[in-house]
Amino acid sequence: MGILCGLLTTKLLHVPSSSLPSGVAHLPPEDFATIRSRAEEHRGLPHIVKFSGGRSSAALAFLLAEQGLLEADRGDVILFANTSAEHPGTYMFARECKRRLENDFGLPVFWFEFCTVEDASGGYYVRRPSYRLVRAEPFEEDPLGYRSHGEVFEEMLSFQGMLPNPHTRSCTAKLKLQPSHQLLAEWLGCTQGPAHAGHYANRSYVTPRRALAKYRRAGGKAESEAFLRRVAYMIQQPSARPAQRWCDYTDAPLNVSPSGCGPVSMWGPDAKLHITILGLRADEANRINRVMQRSMFAEGASGWACAVRNQPPGERPCFPLADWGYDANAVRRFWQSRPFDLKIPEHAGNCVFCFMKGTKALGYAANQPDRLRVSGAPSDVGWWVNMERRYRRDVPARNGGGTTRFGFFGIRGPAFSEISAGGNDASARRYACGTPACDCTD
Repeated sequence: MGILCGLLTTKLLHVPSSSLPSGVAHLPPEDFATIRSRAEEHRGLPHIVKFSGGRSSAALAFLLAEQGLLEADRGDVILFANTSAEHPGTYMFARECKRRLENDFGLPVFWFEFCTVEDASGGYYVRRPSYRLVRAEPFEEDPLGYRSHGEVFEEMLSFQGMLPNPHTRSCTAKLKLQPSHQLLAEWLGCTQGPAHAGHYANRSYVTPRRALAKYRRAGGKAESEAFLRRVAYMIQQPSARPAQRWCDYTDAPLNVSPSGCGPVSMWGPDAKLHITILGLRADEANRINRVMQRSMFAEGASGWACAVRNQPPGERPCFPLADWGYDANAVRRFWQSRPFDLKIPEHAGNCVFCFMKGTKALGYAANQPDRLRVSGAPSDVGWWVNMERRYRRDVPARNGGGTTRFGFFGIRGPAFSEISAGGNDASARRYACGTPACDCTD
C-alpha cells in the first residue's frame, strides 16, 4: 500500500464448529437459537442480513426470523443488491421471500441498485457512483421498480470503462459491496431515507464533449470514437437521484425513529460497528475463512490512509448456517418442506452467464433450454456477447505488434461469442473450469 498500516495481530476467531454433524436438519435449541458473535456486546448491534437471492441466504433469513433472532427495533434489516443480471426465476423467488419476511415477521427487506449521478469535482461535473432503493416490481410496471434487463450492469460498464473478469471482479465490488456501504451509512444513521444524490439542476452538465475533454486532460489515450461509445449509456441516465424514504420501499413497519443525525461513517477509526450475517454454509469453510481474514485485516488497518474500501472496518461477520451445521444437503431439505422454492435450472445459478463459472459450464448453459430465459436480457448469452463487443478494450500491444484485447476473460481470453458457439481453442481451455460463481457473494 506504500505506507505501514499497522500489524494485524488478532487471530482468526470464527471457525465452523467441527462438533456439528454434516447435513444436520435439526439442532438442539440451545445451539440453534443463537447467533455466534465475537463478543457479548455485539448482540446489541444492528444485524444486517445479506440476501443474494439464492437458497442458502434465503433459508438463513427465514431460520433467523422464525427463531426470533432478528429484531426490527434493533435496526436489523435484510438487503438484496440487484445487479439487473439475475435469472428471472431468482426475481420471482426474491419477491416471495420479501413478501413473507415483511408481512409475516415485520422485518424490512430493501432492494437496491447501483447507479451514477452527476456532481461537481475539481471544478468539473463528473459522474460518481451512488445507489437507489427499488420496489420489488419490474421497472416496466412500476417506475420505482427494479431493473432486470442488464441496465444496471451496463451502467457500471459504461462508468468504469472496462469489463470485469476472473482477475478483477469489479461487478461484485461496484454492484453489491460499495452501494451497500452507502446504504448502510444512511440506514445506521437513523435517517428518514437516502438523501438526494447529485446536483439539483434540471439539466445534464456531463455532455459527451465535456466528458471527452476531461478524459484528455486526465491523460486518456483511447480513440475519441471508442471513448464516446463507452460513456454514451452512462451519460443518458438521470443526472440525480431524488431523496427517498425507507417506508416507501418496504411493507414492514419501521420502528427505528429517525434521529436526524445524518449518515454515519463507515470508514476510519470511528467506523460504525454492525453485524453482517452471511449465508455461507458448513461445507464452505474456505469461503468463511477468506471473509474473516479480510475482515480482520480491515479492522487492523482502519486508518483513513489505508482503508480497505470493499471491507468496512466496523463490520463484524457472522455465519449462523455454518455454526448450525447446515451444508448444501440440509439447505435442500429445508426448501423441500416449504410451500415455495427457487425455480431455476440446476445449471443456471442466479447469474446464469457469470464469467467465474468457467467456459465449459458457460458453453453448456448457452445451449440448454430454459423456459424463463428472456431474449436480450442477461439470462440470454446474446446479451453477454453484445456487452463484450461494446465495452471490451482494444489497446496497442506492449511489444508494439498488434492489439491486446481485454474482455470478460481478461487479456487474450476467449470471447462470449466463441463460447456460445462451442469454441474450444487454447484460450478457452485455459478458463475451462472456473471458481463457483457464488463466491461473488463473499
